Amino acid sequence: MTRLIHWLTAALLVASLVLGFWMTDRSAANLWDELTNTLYSWHKLIGFIVLLVTGLRIITKLRSTRPPYPSSISRGQIQLAQSVQGALYLLLVLVPLFGWAGVTAFPALITVGGYHLPALPGIPKDQALAKQLFEIHGYLVLALIALAVVHIAAGLQHLLFKKDGVFERIWFKS
Repeated sequence: MTRLIHWLTAALLVASLVLGFWMTDRSAANLWDELTNTLYSWHKLIGFIVLLVTGLRIITKLRSTRPPYPSSISRGQIQLAQSVQGALYLLLVLVPLFGWAGVTAFPALITVGGYHLPALPGIPKDQALAKQLFEIHGYLVLALIALAVVHIAAGLQHLLFKKDGVFERIWFKS
């Protein structure tokens, strides 16, 4: 289950990033049309799903044991990996929360098919606040991208060069 949730999260993040950059490019160019609205709708829905899946990931992680690291991995490398993973989990919660807070403050809670996200409790309708929340959301996205690149690079290093079994801890068993 953990492996499936990991790769589902990765796919959702890629989709959300593509949509997020595409929609903000269109809005920056003042292209407000059906396509732009659709991009925003999907981005909000996927972001909310990322938040829910991350909650499921955290529960699953707390209730299960992870495969051990190979004995060739130093304690320092394990601590570094756990720090990056912990920061990724934190950002996987904060990024969607700030986006959700922003669409609550704006307000723009409608997603795909007219589905309305619930308003995030405690967030008033305030356009200036929404702008600040979206700015923080954007900076957190950049931090998430940076950490994800580090995480992916480390995984590929273990898969392609070290071939030490670390990547197999998260890949599907054959």
